[in-house]
Amino acid sequence: MRFRESLSKLDSQGLLTRVARPVSAKYEIAALLKKYEGKPVLFENVVGGSVPVAGNLLSSMDLLCESIGIKKEDWIETVSQAIHNPGVITEARGEFEYLEPDLDLVPILTHYPNDQGPYVTSGIVFAQRGNLRNMSFHRLSRIGKDRFVGRLVEKRDLHTMYLDAREHGEDLGVSIAIGNRSGVLLAGATSVERGLYELGIAAALENGIEVTKARTNDTRYPTDTEIVLEGKILHDETSKEGPFVDLTNTYDVVRVQPVFVIDKIVMRRNAVYHALLPGGNEHRLLMGAPRTPTIYKALKDAGLDVRNVYLTEGGSGWLDAVVSIQKRSDADARAAIDSAIQGHRSLKRITIVDADVDVTNPAEVTYAVTMYWDAGKEVVMKGVKGSSLDPMATPEGIGSKLGIDATRPLVVPPEKALKMKKAELAFEV
Repeated sequence: MRFRESLSKLDSQGLLTRVARPVSAKYEIAALLKKYEGKPVLFENVVGGSVPVAGNLLSSMDLLCESIGIKKEDWIETVSQAIHNPGVITEARGEFEYLEPDLDLVPILTHYPNDQGPYVTSGIVFAQRGNLRNMSFHRLSRIGKDRFVGRLVEKRDLHTMYLDAREHGEDLGVSIAIGNRSGVLLAGATSVERGLYELGIAAALENGIEVTKARTNDTRYPTDTEIVLEGKILHDETSKEGPFVDLTNTYDVVRVQPVFVIDKIVMRRNAVYHALLPGGNEHRLLMGAPRTPTIYKALKDAGLDVRNVYLTEGGSGWLDAVVSIQKRSDADARAAIDSAIQGHRSLKRITIVDADVDVTNPAEVTYAVTMYWDAGKEVVMKGVKGSSLDPMATPEGIGSKLGIDATRPLVVPPEKALKMKKAELAFEV
């Protein structure tokens, strides 16, 4: 569903909160997004600008699944199918207005008092170098009227493309898309094998995607994107990036990162800016939810009978996973821990439960851990690669992991048989 259609649908369903009074892009909108956490909001009157701001649009799994027209229980299967069966991408002409590169035209928010400055947080960067195409989320801190410094995660596709361009003394053309369909947002947060193009995932989820070619470089972006910043990553200029509040609601470390220069601002008529509150529900869901299918696949590939995967709110939708399996061997739980890490290396804690446990229910998970964990059923890893967002890890993400086997043993001594059996009523009423 197109970004603007999503807004209209939310409005017609009475789910969109409209804020008509003047609000500031510096701190105030971020505070209101936090106040209305879980509820879509449209700020109609942004001080000093003509572009309204919308946020919290996908700030719950209900909203996220509704936006792509599926049930929550079909989430993993739907996204998995989209990853392995990409949809059709076609070219079309977008109805855009092309403006000079003045970032004052865009209501870029400053979210927290210790932030480096205003940050674009919902921008998906489209890039192409040779036959390699990539689309992915990257935070961008405004450092000038036509300049950003952007965080490129090492060894990811965009970073690799940038390094290749830099080695040849060339800039890398990019287009930064803001205000995208839900399928495009999900695809931009999904990790796939190198050489596969993420936009195919969006095309599968959205029954096809139309793209238009940038005027200033070779990239292509969806024709219904609200705002696009066409430009390039400079091969010979870097700047300090950070502090920035990330998924865990803590500040990521300050790094030296590449500089982006904007050549053209592209807007749809009556454009709406999509704001993504760092550390908010929408941020955590968009980044974390696409990881559950990759964890699920890793367990399936290991031959395990996996039933469900959930990244917990307490782990900021990123560091803590609960996985339910149907055990065929008592060794399955340890194999599930290792496989979950293969599917998402940022995990810090992994809890394995039986198939009858609802992984989304903290009370059921806590019950399983309390009742069925025993000393020696845990796995502790030290000095391993995890996430730089873990405050206990090094800036490079070297830290610890904990795997918890909270499954019932398959072979139970007779004296424990009743204790291990969950009570069930004789009939349903």
